[in-house]
Amino acid sequence: MKCTAVVACLGLFSVLACGPVPEPATDVAAPTAASASPQLDAIIAHALADTFALDTLRELCDEVGPRLAGSDGMRRAHAWAVKRLTAAGADSVWLEPATVPRWERGVEWARLTAPYDAPLTMLGLGFSEGTGPDGIEAEILAVRDWEEFESRAEEAAGKIVLFDPPWKSYGPNVRYRIDAASTAARHGAVAALIRPAGFGQNTPHTGVMRYADDAPRIPVASLSTEDAALLHRLADAGAAPRVHLKMSATTLEDGPCANVVAEFRGREIPEEVVLIAGHLDAWDTGGGAHDDGAGCVIMVAVLKALADLDLRPRRTVRVVLYTSEEYGGQGGRAYAEQHAAEIPNIVLALESDSGCFAPAGFSVRADSTVVADLAAYAAPLATLGADGVRKGGAGVDIGPLVERGVVGVGHRVHGSDYFRYHHSPADVFAAVDPADLAANVAAVAAFVFNLADAPEPLPRNAPATTP
Repeated sequence: MKCTAVVACLGLFSVLACGPVPEPATDVAAPTAASASPQLDAIIAHALADTFALDTLRELCDEVGPRLAGSDGMRRAHAWAVKRLTAAGADSVWLEPATVPRWERGVEWARLTAPYDAPLTMLGLGFSEGTGPDGIEAEILAVRDWEEFESRAEEAAGKIVLFDPPWKSYGPNVRYRIDAASTAARHGAVAALIRPAGFGQNTPHTGVMRYADDAPRIPVASLSTEDAALLHRLADAGAAPRVHLKMSATTLEDGPCANVVAEFRGREIPEEVVLIAGHLDAWDTGGGAHDDGAGCVIMVAVLKALADLDLRPRRTVRVVLYTSEEYGGQGGRAYAEQHAAEIPNIVLALESDSGCFAPAGFSVRADSTVVADLAAYAAPLATLGADGVRKGGAGVDIGPLVERGVVGVGHRVHGSDYFRYHHSPADVFAAVDPADLAANVAAVAAFVFNLADAPEPLPRNAPATTP
């Protein structure tokens, strides 16, 4: 029998002790790392045919909805995750507490008021201050990048500064989201606007910003690319555009939240853990389908595939659905602290947080020897196009584990369109291709089983000093 006992505790859930986990009905021969096997073929076929992942993602995006860490939406997501992981066949499911920052968007809007009146498409950035009840109305100072702003900084006093950098890639563009407010405020600006750290059709993109200690705290929001370009053109034409910005955003005290954890216990060496993860929190602008609803659903569906096929691997497969990745990784740090004593037994941690497009393979945060070893475990995924393994990042949430010596693996996809949806109202259930979702479940489930059931020891990083 499977057992999941959950009780309310301080507004969260705790799990009571469950009974012993039985042996599977049949034992299975472990596949070799570099070759396909009947077990892997069965996992892939099952995942490609099963609609569980698609149904589960729709439920998360449409019925649970927005789920900022520490919010009522996140509490709905906890209940959803417990229900779905139990239905997937997990042997036990529980919540582990984490303290998280909290922020509420409130009512917000922006209007062009000169040279004519028109609405603007905007989203306040996470942890921005509000404007006050009357809002802020001021002339726009439009600049292309940091360098142009520095050359015109004396013009910023009393204005709303618009940073309108061309899209290059997420790394360079996200710096404007993070630092625009304080950069403009140091020179007397009353608010800041940015071209989004992403792209799409009339779509603004939100995300966390940061206030510097040496600057006033002014409101900051993202416009759509089209509206940022309009304001910039009006300013260049000498039309002196003015914007009225209204934001009732509020930063609250830190509060309780939780990571959701589930296990599918190993049949021979259950003390060794292959950890697979996504982050359950999502911005309040859409359903959080690509970021990171699909990542979470893939991990739940991995357990279901193994349970449905009665393929219990040698090692334990543990799912962790983290909280507060979007706010700065508080859930990941809490998990690493709470599980510090067992980190030597976590032989590998895999995270999916790159959207849900056609599978490409995995990136590995480890030395080149470990990368080569893991490439053998991914080789049977060539038919899915998911056998590419390279050195690279693993993920924000599993980062604290990797820093302590755990091999970190990032699930990778062909995500050239990812920043069309990232942190925006476009990140909804309909934006995910069902075939891509099924293929990613197949790839991750087969890869995880191949690792967790391997008869030989898995590759490991050199022991790391606890930071």
